[in-house]
Formats: sequence, structure tokens, C-alpha cells
Amino acid sequence: MERIAVTRYTKALFEIAIEKNQVKEYNQAATEIHDVLASDAELMAVVNHLSISAAEKMTTIKAIFEGKIPDDFIGIMDLVLRRGRQGELLGILRKFNELYNEYIKVARATLYSPTELSRPKLNEIAEVLGKKLDKTVDFDFILDPALIAGFRVEVDGHVFDSSLKNQLGMLKRQLLA
Repeated sequence: MERIAVTRYTKALFEIAIEKNQVKEYNQAATEIHDVLASDAELMAVVNHLSISAAEKMTTIKAIFEGKIPDDFIGIMDLVLRRGRQGELLGILRKFNELYNEYIKVARATLYSPTELSRPKLNEIAEVLGKKLDKTVDFDFILDPALIAGFRVEVDGHVFDSSLKNQLGMLKRQLLA
């Protein structure tokens, strides 16, 4: 379950981005900050260390990010660190990206298939799903030989399963009933 603080901080930051008409730029900044923090174990150790003060953590954060990202991100990170919520920093940045995708009507989907799919087939699937969801669909592709044939898509809490594995499972349940 998502923490309430993550939602509040993220919504506040997103509203500022909308006010300043810089939603795309703020999303790029959120992605960059997330990537840096998630890929640098030493930096995350500093951010999460209980013996290091919030002021010292902010000195490090500013040295890395100041001038490269909007000041509002520096401010929100400072607030998060001063309130001892450093463990929620990555969640705030991920949630910002989710809000951005909702704002521009893009759905992230995971597509499972036993074989690689051609670009035209992916485009066709994305178009059909996009019409159902009234969004543009971007895929993360996962090769799953257990599906045998067909594909399975997970998007926005929905599962669309046209795999042979699923069809065989449904047939088995019908025969056993």
C-alpha cells in the first residue's frame, strides 16, 4: 500500500509543475534523480544513514543536483529529509512519473509472450489496448515460454490474456465442472 506522505508530497510537486507549465521538464528531473539515487548505493547509504543530519545530507544532494534540476525538487528533498522520510524519496519520484503518465494519457503495460513479437504486431496490440483505455500504451516486454503461444498483457490493473496456456486452463476447468 502506498504511503499517504508519498502521495501528498508528489501531488504538491506535480501541482507546482502544472502551475509553472513545466510538467515534462519536472518529469525528466524526477526520472534523472530517481536513476541517480537508485543506481548509486553509496549515495543512498548517505541519504538513509540515521547518524547523518538532514543538513549534511542536503549538502551532498545540492552538490550533485543543484543547477541541474528545478529548485522545487531540492526543496521537496530537503523537506522529506528534515521530516525523516528519506525512505520514501524513491517512492515520491516513481509516483511523480505515474502522475505524469496519467496526465499525458500514457499507460505502461507489461507484455508477456513466448516469442519475440514484430513491431507491427506490437503496434497493433498497443492500438487495440489504447482504444479500450483511451490512452497511448507503452510496453515493457518479457519473454515467457510457459505461455506456449499468444500473449498476456497487464496494464492499469487489467489483465488481457490470450495465451494458449490460459485457454487450456479454461478448457480444463470447463471439462472438470
